[in-house]
Amino acid sequence: MRPKRILFCTEAHYLPTGYSVYTKELLTRLHADPRFEVAELACYASDESVKQNAKGWKIYGNQPERNTPEWNEYKSSPTYEFGEYTFNHVLLDFKPDFVMDIRDWWMFEFQQRSTYRDFYSWTIMPTVDAFPQNKQWMDTFATADAVFAYSEFGRDVLLNQCRDLNFIDVASPCASQNFSPVLDKEAHKESLGLTADSFIFGTVMRNQRRKLYPDLFKTFREFLDTTKASNAFLYCHTYYPDVGWDIPELLQEYDLTNRVLFTYKCKNCGHIEPCFFKDTFNHCRQCNSFKSELVGVNNKIEEEDLAQVYNLFDVYVQYANSEGFGMPQLEASQSGVPIMTVSYSAMDSVGDNIGAIKIPLLTLQTECETGCKRAIPNNDFTLLKFVELYGMRKEKLKQLGFGMRQKTLQRYNWDKTAEIWANYYASTPVKDPSETWYSPPRLFDPAPKMPDGLTVKDQVNFLFDSVLRKPEWIGNYQWKRTLKDLMYKCTVVNTNVDWYFNESHTNNDIRSWASFNVEQAYEYMAKMRHTHNEWEKIRTQRLKNENTLYR
Repeated sequence: MRPKRILFCTEAHYLPTGYSVYTKELLTRLHADPRFEVAELACYASDESVKQNAKGWKIYGNQPERNTPEWNEYKSSPTYEFGEYTFNHVLLDFKPDFVMDIRDWWMFEFQQRSTYRDFYSWTIMPTVDAFPQNKQWMDTFATADAVFAYSEFGRDVLLNQCRDLNFIDVASPCASQNFSPVLDKEAHKESLGLTADSFIFGTVMRNQRRKLYPDLFKTFREFLDTTKASNAFLYCHTYYPDVGWDIPELLQEYDLTNRVLFTYKCKNCGHIEPCFFKDTFNHCRQCNSFKSELVGVNNKIEEEDLAQVYNLFDVYVQYANSEGFGMPQLEASQSGVPIMTVSYSAMDSVGDNIGAIKIPLLTLQTECETGCKRAIPNNDFTLLKFVELYGMRKEKLKQLGFGMRQKTLQRYNWDKTAEIWANYYASTPVKDPSETWYSPPRLFDPAPKMPDGLTVKDQVNFLFDSVLRKPEWIGNYQWKRTLKDLMYKCTVVNTNVDWYFNESHTNNDIRSWASFNVEQAYEYMAKMRHTHNEWEKIRTQRLKNENTLYR
């Protein structure tokens, strides 16, 4: 009996992202379990880079080499970057029993519509960071064979919106053992060029739209004006330029150029130091080069070094309008730093579990693009807490952080999280390969033409039943969208021209419309049917080459 095969589609395990950390910790443990054979479809990684970062399990790079014809094709669709570019090829090579993904809906929805969706059990853990979840997302989640959640908040949202989900458990991320308190915080600050008496409000958040840097800067400015604290600083472990805010502009707007610290790492010698914003590149005091760059995705910092950053903080602040989880909260807490976090989404769950100081909301604002509600925190409350914590005795502040650290260690543990996944995979029967990967080809020709005299609803039924040849999709979100578009005779223009149903994959989430008719709908459905047929021909040929035809 061979081990059960699990394919994990994710951001490459060695990248400095939350998804990557989860991947590394989970696959390390599943790989060590003889009951499983694991493989990784590594997004944002080429075959050459995965060779350099091998961990023992099989890794497939999703990204082609730059300046090649393949690169242009890869960049032609946003879903290709998320794994669709190589997904079917990887499936045919690895032949998994399970496919798993832990990302946002738009990053994994292509796995639902794969030619080989019926060949594997699909397990997902979507990053539910707000309520309500978009109806298209929920429709996709409901088709998964098993659904996990990052947080108790995510679990409750999923179950409240759809009781047909096969929900398994909450499998939260954790912090590694690299994150722990230093023995002497004052000495540690001095070792990194800060004064021993400096008081640091810190955050570790990517520079994204939903990270509320403008509110954080404004509140910190008001704190300085209120307290006249000359030794207080805000520390933002983030990057610029990125996909979010104009950091230099915010620093100037709130007169904080000499009060906000950032992490720089020298690309020449690897030296890490906190300093004020001095453009993307800075002078390295260690090797005297001008190759010290803000830490980010393209200038990776190791966990051991990040732990040193957390230990500079006297208070950690998670200031976002929503979070799928927010791993830095645990990393900071495990480092003995008291946590302040917004009382919404996964931040609320984490706050409850570790006893964090929760920042109440002024209100929730509905996001136009998704329909999700996003938090607007009470900045006045944050200001008052900043003042209170700054005035707290060091010993009491240390005790506050220690209490949160103990609760973090009790609640969050990578071994326990991995055990949740392992128990599910070990107890779940796998499909018979003779009925999946080694089955005869499933080739269906689309009906050549649409019958006359059909109602719009009957036209849509015909498209799904006789053209796309997916009668099981009748009644789902894709079917409903097609019906809506034909009724209104217009559709959302999509960035991925090859896939009609990706309504959320629009340029910058700004919807534009185009005319739509039944002839166009037929072309979309027929094209997808032909694509499925082509992949089935590829599978058949591979089986012939392997001499394993239809066993």
